[in-house]
Amino acid sequence: MTITESSITLNFPDNNVFRFQDCQGYRDIQHNFKEMDVCWYEQATNTLYIIELKDWGNGILNEESDPNISAEKIVEIKEGISAYRVNELWKKSVDSVSMFMSILLKKPYSQNIQSCSSFIITHATKVRLLSIINWTSPDVTYIASINSAYKSRFKSYAKLYDIKSFIVMTKTQAITNFDWIS
Repeated sequence: MTITESSITLNFPDNNVFRFQDCQGYRDIQHNFKEMDVCWYEQATNTLYIIELKDWGNGILNEESDPNISAEKIVEIKEGISAYRVNELWKKSVDSVSMFMSILLKKPYSQNIQSCSSFIITHATKVRLLSIINWTSPDVTYIASINSAYKSRFKSYAKLYDIKSFIVMTKTQAITNFDWIS
């Protein structure tokens, strides 16, 4: 199955794919919830990948070419954007993991979400969170700093839910690490 979003293509070898956005059970509660874009269950390794896809371009703001905007203001704008991005990635991760945990706990409403999925996870299923960023700047230090801030913010949840892998990476890094990403 192939999914393309934010100029990132995921070429899964099977149909063990689930998208919260396509699930009525999620849509009925989404008012205060966020969701990650794609979930793929790799049966051979009993691993659930929960994946967020973003296109953040090259990191250059239109305001940077405006001579009326000070360098200090540009820094302030960029810091605000970075804080917003980290918060969004964190919120999407917490909410997406919470929905799967409700399924594992067999809570009544969780059936409305499980019924949309083509796979079933167990307590032994490993969970990997991937936030893949289409970042066209050759300087990846920004993505590395976002990854550090995200990891710092999510680490208590990762410990609580025994999630060993949660990362923010560029599309190029993802292509290098996973043969199903292009």
